[in-house]
Amino acid sequence: MKRLYKVLGTATFGLAVILPLVGNMSATAEIANPVQLIAQAAQPQIILNLSVAKKAITATVQGNEQVEWEQLEDGVAVAPGDELRYTIVGQNTGDAPAKNLEVTQPIPELMTYKLDSATSEEEVQITYSTDEGETFVAEPKIEVKLDDGTVEERPAPAEAYTHIRWNFTTVTPETGATAMYNVQVQ
Repeated sequence: MKRLYKVLGTATFGLAVILPLVGNMSATAEIANPVQLIAQAAQPQIILNLSVAKKAITATVQGNEQVEWEQLEDGVAVAPGDELRYTIVGQNTGDAPAKNLEVTQPIPELMTYKLDSATSEEEVQITYSTDEGETFVAEPKIEVKLDDGTVEERPAPAEAYTHIRWNFTTVTPETGATAMYNVQVQ
């Protein structure tokens, strides 16, 4: 049931910052101010943590329903119909903002994505894949063959979603990044 998530681009951040410095330095140039070089060499370092919570509905004293999310530990059994919330929290422990951080999360096996549940606390672009992560779009469509033989594009059903991607424009050491989505156990 566990799946790994990928962070695309974080390994190249250091190269993008360091390589231009090396490429622009001339062997005959004077040595630059060490403080300036340190500031230019500052790098982001993103640490991601994934947690899972199960939706629990309880009754209040007034008889109303109250939704709570109970954190799950490794090895806990879930049943068909249970709704789970996956939360990815990213912390930038580096010295510089991370630019264009992409976090891609596969929909776990035997789970169905709950449409419109992907969110973030930060401003972010969210896209989805219905082809095992090959392509991502904001509003996935599928082709449906109608009775008369014509083909029509329609919004993809929840069962067709295979991956979600969050693209954070900037993740600073102060702000971090949070991404969430819900699934239902099949």
